[in-house]
Amino acid sequence: MLRRISTIAAAAAMLAVSALPASAATLQSHSATHKFSFPGLHGLSAWGTYQRTGSRVKVSVCAKDTLRSITAAGAVTIGSNGSRSQTLGAVAIGYNQTVCRSQTLIDGAHLKIYTFTAKGGSIASKSKTKTVY
Repeated sequence: MLRRISTIAAAAAMLAVSALPASAATLQSHSATHKFSFPGLHGLSAWGTYQRTGSRVKVSVCAKDTLRSITAAGAVTIGSNGSRSQTLGAVAIGYNQTVCRSQTLIDGAHLKIYTFTAKGGSIASKSKTKTVY
C-alpha cells in the first residue's frame, strides 16, 4: 500500500513538474530584442540591437559613413561587469559604406555606446558615451 501511494505521488509530481518547464522555458530562453540609438555625429549613421540572456548580451551594431570628407565612421558598444569589459565595434571605411557586426558579450551587466568619425588616420570627432542600461 505504501509503495502504491509513493508511486502515485511521484507520478503526480512528475506531471506537475513537466507542465512547468514548457511555459517557464519560453519566458527565460527567449528574452526580447531591444533597439538602441547611438549618439549622433555629423557624417555617421549608426544603429543596433541587444538581447540579454542572464549575464550575457548578444549585440548587433551597424555603422554607415554618410559624408565624403571623412575617412571612416564607427559605432562601439562596451559590455562591462565590474572590472572586466568587452567591446564590439563596426567601422565603415569610405563614403556610403555600411558595416554590421554581431557578437555575444560575456560581460553584459552594463552596456554603454559611443560613435566616432576619423579623417586622415586619426579620430576627428567622438561622441559622449551613452549608457543603455
